[in-house]
Amino acid sequence: MKAKIGLLGCGNPSRNWYMPTLKELTKRGEIEWVALCDMDEKLAKEYGEHYSVPYYTSLDEMLDKNKDLTAVCIVTSDPLHHVLGSQVAERGVHVMVEKPMAMTLPACDMIIDACRRNNVHFEVAENYFRWSKQRLILKLIKEGVLGDIVRVYFSEPKRQLPFEPKVSYSDLGRPISGFGRTGGMVMDMGAHRLSQLRLYAQSNAKQITATVRRYRSDPTILAEDWAHAMIEFESGAMGIYETSRVGELQKYCQITGTRGGILDHDYMASDIPLRLLDGEEWKDIHVETERRNIGGVDVLQRIIVHTNPQIVYENPFRNYMINDWCVGHAAEIMSIANAAINDEPAEYGLGGRQDVEMAMAIYESSLKGTIPIKLPLEGITDYEKALHEDYLEKFGQPIIPT
Repeated sequence: MKAKIGLLGCGNPSRNWYMPTLKELTKRGEIEWVALCDMDEKLAKEYGEHYSVPYYTSLDEMLDKNKDLTAVCIVTSDPLHHVLGSQVAERGVHVMVEKPMAMTLPACDMIIDACRRNNVHFEVAENYFRWSKQRLILKLIKEGVLGDIVRVYFSEPKRQLPFEPKVSYSDLGRPISGFGRTGGMVMDMGAHRLSQLRLYAQSNAKQITATVRRYRSDPTILAEDWAHAMIEFESGAMGIYETSRVGELQKYCQITGTRGGILDHDYMASDIPLRLLDGEEWKDIHVETERRNIGGVDVLQRIIVHTNPQIVYENPFRNYMINDWCVGHAAEIMSIANAAINDEPAEYGLGGRQDVEMAMAIYESSLKGTIPIKLPLEGITDYEKALHEDYLEKFGQPIIPT
């Protein structure tokens, strides 16, 4: 039995990654891509015809005309995730929603509650940890190659715009969000990086202390320009997350263990700069990748770490026309497909809620004067209250329907 998948949203992420991946997985007999939907009729028609997939401009119509739909992949703007995810679940269809899972924890819980009430599974489309390189790194950590993990850092510059001639700064103001396609950096790329830091630490966060600032004076810019967070994990490991849109910032990811570490200045590349302790000396470990061309696509086959014994990771999509980036999306799709068919939890699921919770703690810490915020969060935060108020002001209805 194969899962029948519908795609909701025909924006850039869908066009660049999801559509080609759904096509290849269908071609290989893993799933059936049976429908797509976008409120923009021109886009829906263009890509429906291009991929020979029935297209719709209404989610309800897509669900009505595809009664045997197994799951819907929701690839839309962030403010819609909780509404559309719940709508799909209420129709008894399994749900996959793009990251971040939702804009606040109550919105995340709206999806979770709808899925539980209707006995369907949900997945969050967090792709980075599913990359082959990241799978291998997590394998090294889980097998103890790096020893106990002590520190995990992620420093991520974005556009690195110049500062204005006269520098000033402000904290998050009101409105707190413009409710555009994505949120600020902490919720956009931050959702990825907080996920990675938590998985590297192999532990849940128990306390976060953070500062979030805006440096640009344009009053129409609501999102942060810089954020810095110190994360204490239950294991005792410490994490640092920093991101910036203005000024220069060093790009790197660092994992430090008691027996070895990785310092990666190009974490989007396939290389893994692994160093292990050999006695009292640090030793560079050769990491080899094997690749082959499949239908014009450069496809990773396996990664071999030349330790003794060797550690090998094999790409589960090594025989498919799926590149390194889309391996993550293929794994997301297969996760919700397998969850639905086998009636088992999806691979990541509630991890998506944890990522949002960490982001909420960062914003809350900054709003309250860079004070430590303990996790798990208890009750709704002041940041979430402000966002809910702004949502009501902008859209004329509460973010959580009553």
